[in-house]
Amino acid sequence: RQRICHVADTSMKILNTLLVATMSCSLPFSGASYLGGRYGSSSSSSSSKFLLSGSSSGVRSTHMRASSLLSRRKFIRLASVGLVGGGSASPLNAKSRVQAAEQGKEGAAAAIPISLGGPPLPSAPLGHRYGNIAAPVRIDVYLDFTCPFSKKMFLTLHDKLLPYLKEHHPNRVLITEFNQIQPWHPASSLLHEAALSAEKLGGIEAYSKYSMALFQNQAKFMDDALYDKSRKQIYEELAQLAGTVGIDRTSMISLLTVKELDKPYEERKEHNGGNEMTGLLKLYIKQSRKAGLHVSPTVYVNGIEDGGVSSGFTLEQWLEHLKPLLE
Repeated sequence: RQRICHVADTSMKILNTLLVATMSCSLPFSGASYLGGRYGSSSSSSSSKFLLSGSSSGVRSTHMRASSLLSRRKFIRLASVGLVGGGSASPLNAKSRVQAAEQGKEGAAAAIPISLGGPPLPSAPLGHRYGNIAAPVRIDVYLDFTCPFSKKMFLTLHDKLLPYLKEHHPNRVLITEFNQIQPWHPASSLLHEAALSAEKLGGIEAYSKYSMALFQNQAKFMDDALYDKSRKQIYEELAQLAGTVGIDRTSMISLLTVKELDKPYEERKEHNGGNEMTGLLKLYIKQSRKAGLHVSPTVYVNGIEDGGVSSGFTLEQWLEHLKPLLE
């Protein structure tokens, strides 16, 4: 009996250390506001407790002790970068993500595919972030570059809503954009690959500028405009567009070129391996499928789909819609 108690106590200490120090479970949405499912946290009161639902009392008490070691504010910051409760964390860049959270950087820690022994996982929570990553209000927007309705929403967000929030409600709202690939538009995957390569080359600023360029030039990449063009030709046009916003054209082409084309066909190890951005594109597609997402744009507010948002919202309509969250 003493040995069993000793083993149980040691296990609890290990679990406690792991929870506080590093990685936890993987959820569709990162951040303290999304700690539903296995982990739950109420953000409505500073006295709310961190609970592990459906667990034994011993494990629950361990998690409550772990949460007491972190201030509520720091716990939320850690959760927002996937180190507690949300998103898949990676030891490869965990330190940099904590530092980014402490500093409130927007767009920190762009994800890359990594392997932990199983299927590929993101090294950081997916998404392109605008605002303070510790913000209490989180708006997730799923957009497709070939979707006219996504274009309307993106332009309003970037030209009007984001500047307004930055001036009048700093650190209150975090807006995260996700790549929502629509396969019935053949060029959709190619445009998203190009946008992700822009972020790889220049971070969130390059991604934002290139996304704006894609939406502003959307008509050039519609189904009818690309009907008789090859994949290579489309990549060339996308890289040329990148050059207009300060992104190196040659570097983008290198990331978008299908692997092993420099080898004779019979010497290639993989004939369907895609390019350097294919792995990350798959993760975005997997996330959308797991969440049951279909249309674009789709908007989530604090982890719950918001069907009251329209792609045609003006700034005034956005502010009226979000008023209860901004007061």
